[in-house]
Amino acid sequence: MTMTRGWKWGAGMALVAYLFTLGCGASPQQSEAPQAGTTVEAPTVVLITIDTLRADRLGCYGRQQAGTPVIDALAGEGTLFLEAQTTAPLTLPAHASILTGRSLPAHGVFNNGTFALPESLPTLAEALSAAGYATGAFVSSPVLARRYGLARGFDRYDDRIADKQPRQGLVVHYPERSARHTVDRAVTWLMDQQQRPAFVWVHLWEPHAPYRPPAPFAERFADDRYQGEVAAADAGVGRLLDGLRSSGRLARAIIVVTSDHGEGLGAHGEPTHGVFLYQETLHVPLLIHAPAWQVAARAVEGAVSVADIAPTVLALLGVETSLGGDGDDLGPALAGGALPADRAVFAESHLPEIDFGWSGLRALVGGGKKLISAPRPELYDLRADPGEDRDLAAEQGEQVQRLSADLDRLVAAARTLAPEHSSERAASEQELEMLRSLGYAASGRSTSTGADLVDPDGIDPKDRKAFISRHDAAVALSRQGRLDEAITEFEALAEIDADNPSLLLQHGQALIMAGRYDEAEAIFARAVKAYPDFSLAWYRLGQLRGHGGDLAAEAAAYQRAIATDPYDLQPRKALAGVLAQQGKVQAAIDVLEDARELAPHDAAIRKELEKLWARNR
Repeated sequence: MTMTRGWKWGAGMALVAYLFTLGCGASPQQSEAPQAGTTVEAPTVVLITIDTLRADRLGCYGRQQAGTPVIDALAGEGTLFLEAQTTAPLTLPAHASILTGRSLPAHGVFNNGTFALPESLPTLAEALSAAGYATGAFVSSPVLARRYGLARGFDRYDDRIADKQPRQGLVVHYPERSARHTVDRAVTWLMDQQQRPAFVWVHLWEPHAPYRPPAPFAERFADDRYQGEVAAADAGVGRLLDGLRSSGRLARAIIVVTSDHGEGLGAHGEPTHGVFLYQETLHVPLLIHAPAWQVAARAVEGAVSVADIAPTVLALLGVETSLGGDGDDLGPALAGGALPADRAVFAESHLPEIDFGWSGLRALVGGGKKLISAPRPELYDLRADPGEDRDLAAEQGEQVQRLSADLDRLVAAARTLAPEHSSERAASEQELEMLRSLGYAASGRSTSTGADLVDPDGIDPKDRKAFISRHDAAVALSRQGRLDEAITEFEALAEIDADNPSLLLQHGQALIMAGRYDEAEAIFARAVKAYPDFSLAWYRLGQLRGHGGDLAAEAAAYQRAIATDPYDLQPRKALAGVLAQQGKVQAAIDVLEDARELAPHDAAIRKELEKLWARNR
């Protein structure tokens, strides 16, 4: 038996022991204080991103009875950054920052679903892979599927998440993977890496909405289901630490725990996240636990960004490569030093612009002060007013001007790092339905947003708080089958913001589900007139014209949808069906062959092609 085989056998037995122990009811409290076991001398980098986790919901950030003993113990033995900020209140843009060391203008991923990380941008995984590390990623949500560009540099990118729920009308159940299952896959992979250095990214979906904590957290936090999911995520981190211990990797590990964004939970009029840039969605946890790497056990004040994570990890490991981003190495703080007193970081929100047609937002945080750049700027003293209840902008105009100039400089510097090629992509119908099932507007529009993100003459999102609430409530009514109520509310909202792209989409789809096809066709015709690049509206228009028997008009609408969204499979499938009906079999085959290049493993496309080939013999 060679040493390699012997080690693999030992790793396999360790994995069996690990799974058996957890299966027999080992509690997450057993992982509170990480302890060194049999050591794998090669370093292990563990990046844990817990989706939608507010910093103030962890015990280490002051929450009483948080139910987060594992993360709190890691924080107590590592460096805890007290004022960490995300770069965007959305999953994909923020994770793009975490993995590239770049702010949004520097990486160009502005929204979920309709953008992908440009291939020209280097990533943390690529840098570590080039340095000889085994690299594995294990994500718990299709929002981070490989097609969005984050898989580059990973030897293993595990994003296959089974959806066992049936399709319901126009709404697709949103699949997710529990922390337990994601962690087990990650540990299994780690066990098979022998003595190689390894980088593993584990993304946990809890506590993203809908909040459905498992037992025993559902019972313990019956009155706060969000907190129950936070506790469930903490248990998932404990399970991962047990796996690191069993694999002998814990003693030499660098463990980073953070989040992509927080959750509004009703504060400032936002139930979830995505639109506003208040601290409930911007302030995220960030801790680095690495005693073997001389990382100090301390809490650090001062603004830092999730974009600082990648350059910090590379510097800590001594990997001599640059990601070329605008994130900074936080190494001096890890060694016991202080952050620069004047350090500031910024965030952006593009969703109001892309999905609602309003002005976008930017925010600058630093020195205890916060500026929100909007058509009407807001200014807060976070030390005296952490809940952002008192806007000081009218009283401190000079401060607003000074911070605005600081923000403009940071954004301008970031834009010099922007990729040459656009990262925009179009989302498929199923992707958009998936995003909408999470509460995102998800109109499916993509637009080139730049330095003019904040439009001084545009609609200020804070003036539309009631609109957002009513919009979301009407969408919920539609999903519940209460279509007449939903349509009535959509009609009322149209009197406020008639050309809002998300409203047009949701209103039209509700009319389709209600069987009111002529009215729906008028809504979608209005949508494509207002937004000629609105691919999903063109697709729906094609469906409605086909229902009316006009095959030529149906095909023309699908062709417009494909032209504005070359990545969407649905219009291609639909167009092939129309062409086949018209007897244009070869043309239908050509359309589906193009679709197959986009989705080579799509069984439905393969079956339809087989039928058409048989007809064309």
